[in-house]
Amino acid sequence: MKNLLAFIAVCLLFGSLSNPTQARSDQVNPADTLVISTAQPLAVSETKLRQAVFQRCQEMLNAPAGQFGAHPSAAVFPGPVAPGTARIARAVNIRHVPPDAAMLRLITPLDYSDPFSPNLYSTALYAAPGEVVAIDIPAALVGKLEVQIGCHSDNLNEWVAAQEPWRRMPLLVNHTPLITAHTLASNPFGGLIYITCPPTNAAWRADITISNAVMSPRFILGQTTDDEWKTMVEASGAPWGELTTSNIIIMLPTHVLKKIADPTARMRIWNNVIGAEMDLAQLPTPFYRAQRLVTDVHIGGGFMHSGYPIMVHHCPEQGMSTEDFISDPAQFSRPANGGPNWGFFHEIGHNMQNQDWVFNGTTEVSVNLFSLYSFDKIAGGRDNAHEGVSNLGTQKMLRRYFSKTPDFKQWQADPFLALTTFRLIQNDFGWELFKQTFRRYQELPEAQRPKGDAEKRDRLVRYLSETAGCNFAPYFNLWGIPLSKRLKSDLKKYPDWIPYNFPPQTK
Repeated sequence: MKNLLAFIAVCLLFGSLSNPTQARSDQVNPADTLVISTAQPLAVSETKLRQAVFQRCQEMLNAPAGQFGAHPSAAVFPGPVAPGTARIARAVNIRHVPPDAAMLRLITPLDYSDPFSPNLYSTALYAAPGEVVAIDIPAALVGKLEVQIGCHSDNLNEWVAAQEPWRRMPLLVNHTPLITAHTLASNPFGGLIYITCPPTNAAWRADITISNAVMSPRFILGQTTDDEWKTMVEASGAPWGELTTSNIIIMLPTHVLKKIADPTARMRIWNNVIGAEMDLAQLPTPFYRAQRLVTDVHIGGGFMHSGYPIMVHHCPEQGMSTEDFISDPAQFSRPANGGPNWGFFHEIGHNMQNQDWVFNGTTEVSVNLFSLYSFDKIAGGRDNAHEGVSNLGTQKMLRRYFSKTPDFKQWQADPFLALTTFRLIQNDFGWELFKQTFRRYQELPEAQRPKGDAEKRDRLVRYLSETAGCNFAPYFNLWGIPLSKRLKSDLKKYPDWIPYNFPPQTK
C-alpha cells in the first residue's frame, strides 16, 4: 500500500511538471475582457496593457477558426449582429481580371493608392463576432486566394495612432489563406467578408460558397433599385454594409445606410466625384478596380488618409463627423471652408498622384490640384473651398514670401504657397494643360521614368513648357525652385511666360 501511494505521488508530480502552463491557463488575460471604445479609450500611458492588448489581438486574429469566441469589444465596434438574425449559405460569383500591360503602366506610379495590394471582392455577407464561417472554392483556385474578415484595416499600434489613446481595439481584420477547397475562418470582432486576390493574378471566374454568414446590405448602382435597397437594408441584421458603383465602394454602418432612401441618386454623385478626379489624372473609368472608402472611429493618422481603402475618421466625440456627409454627397456642392468636401477631394486626389511628377515637397501640393478641379466641376466653383486658396489668403502668402529672397526650403514647407505656383499657371492655361502633361507621363516606358528629385523637377517644368509652348523656367526660377542649366537652355526656344503682376507688390 505504501509503495502504491508513493507511485501515485510520483505520477502526480510528473503530471504537474509535464503541463507547467496548466495553472496559468485558468487565469484571465486582461485583453480578453477589456472593452475599448470612444467612451473608454485606452490611454497612451498604459504602455504594458497596450502591448498586451496588441499581442492578444495578433494571437486571436491568427488563431485557428473558432479558437476564440466573440470579444466583448465587438459589441461596441464594429458592432453586434442583431439578435435572431439568420445564418445563411450563399454562392457568390466573382470575376477577376488582371490589368493589361497598358493599365499596368498607368497604375504602377500611383504609390499612395496601394495599387498592388490584393483586390477586395465583396460578398454581401458578414461574419458574426467569433462565429466560424466556411468557404468553399473550386480546386483550380486553391492556394491563390484569401478570405478577409473585416474592413477596418488600420493598425493603431503604428504611425500617429500609436501616440494617441485607442478608441477601439488596435487590430480588427484577419486574413485566412484558402489553401484547401474547404476552409474555416472566424474573427472575434466579426466583419464584412471579402475574397481577396492580388490584382496581377491570372484571370478567373468562379462561384465561391460561404456558409454560416449573415446577409449584409449591398447596393449596386445600375443593378439594385431603391425599393429593393429599402427591403434589403431593413431585413439585414449585419452592422455594416456597402454602397457600390463601378468607380467607388463605400462601407458604412447599417444604421447609417437605413437613412438612405434614394441610394441611386446619391451614388451617382459619388460616381461623378471619382470620375472628375480621374478625368484630371487622365485615368480611364472604370479603372482596374473601384476606389474603396470606409469610416472608422480611429484610423492610423489624420482626419482621413489615402490608400485601399481610403480611411475616414467618424468620431463625433472627437469632433469628427463624416458618415452623414458620406451618405448625403449633395453636400459636396456647399461651401467647405476646408471641411469634409476638401478632405474627401484631397484624399481621393492622393490616390491619383503619379509619383513621376511628385517631387520632394509637393506631395501635399499637387494633390490639391484635384481638390480645386473637383470644386470647379462638382461644386461649381471654389468659393469658400479653403482659406489657403482664398483671394485674401493668396495675396498675404505671396507678399510675405516675396518680401524676402525666395527660399526653396520654405516653399517646400508651405503647401498652399507652393500650390499657388501651379494655380497661377492654371489661371492662364486652364486645366487642359495639366491633363495633357499628365498623359505624357503615362506614355513613358519604365526605363524613361524620372529617377531622382532633380530630374522630377526638370521633367515637370519641361513637359508643362513643351505642352504650353512657353518657357516656364524663368517663372519657376523666380520662386526659387532649382532647375538644371540644360533644361533652361533647352527651353529658350519658347517665349518666356511670367504671370501678370508677378512677383506681386510687397507694400
